[in-house]
Amino acid sequence: MQREAIHHDGAVERAGELGRASTPVPHGLRERVGESIGRLWAPAIAAISHSRRARMFHPRGVVFGGRCEPIIGGAYANLGAQLAGRVLARFSGALWKRPLPFFDVLGIALRFRPGAGAVLDEHPVQGDQDLLFATIRSPLTMLASPFTTNARDFFRNKLWAVSPFAVHEHDRVQLRLVPVAPLSMRGSRDDRLREAVARGRARWHLEARRTRTRHWHAFATITFERELFVDQDALRFDAFRDGGGFTPVGLVHSIRKAAYSASQHARPVGNDVAT
Repeated sequence: MQREAIHHDGAVERAGELGRASTPVPHGLRERVGESIGRLWAPAIAAISHSRRARMFHPRGVVFGGRCEPIIGGAYANLGAQLAGRVLARFSGALWKRPLPFFDVLGIALRFRPGAGAVLDEHPVQGDQDLLFATIRSPLTMLASPFTTNARDFFRNKLWAVSPFAVHEHDRVQLRLVPVAPLSMRGSRDDRLREAVARGRARWHLEARRTRTRHWHAFATITFERELFVDQDALRFDAFRDGGGFTPVGLVHSIRKAAYSASQHARPVGNDVAT
């Protein structure tokens, strides 16, 4: 059973196989430093993932499908058009295998798929864009994030992509997710998600701003419409899957290259069950 344009200015693929843009990835000093840090961390991350028999972070989640609609007008309207279509999302905590209402970092991993092609499931296809968000405002606030996150409710938090993206016509931008008119509900955070979806109120604004600027602009609305039941072990998001034209750059994204690969290779195949 499935759990079912506005105006506002405001298996595993390796790199290069699926969902990649043709634009070369910028590779400056920050990217080189990040890659070095990622390689240093990779053995420890692999050991943790292997012993845990799951991802080091965001080990379990609930998955929903929905749609992304561009917001008409505004300086970033073209970015919304790049992501218009269907979207798959995994909502999860970062630190624990089962949801706990305290001391956690929440994450929303999104996969955007244009048009009405392949069904939304755990398998990526050419042209997909993955964007990863967490209740971590910046690398400098990472250690404090479990204390500042409202772990009871996804809708009581803003989530950031942490590191910037290169996009045409806008140079480098930062991204965040902001809930739209959140409901006041009871139950676990997963139950609250399901209730919001059932009421048609699971909606988020995707916002952008140029790096080193203050003002955020909403450029797309994401509405989740149904729960999806997928093979969560096979559902592997890749920060460098950039078929929508959002190319990850910066220190944090470069650390992810080696770190995520180590985590994925260390996990036993088939250890996760469908949610």
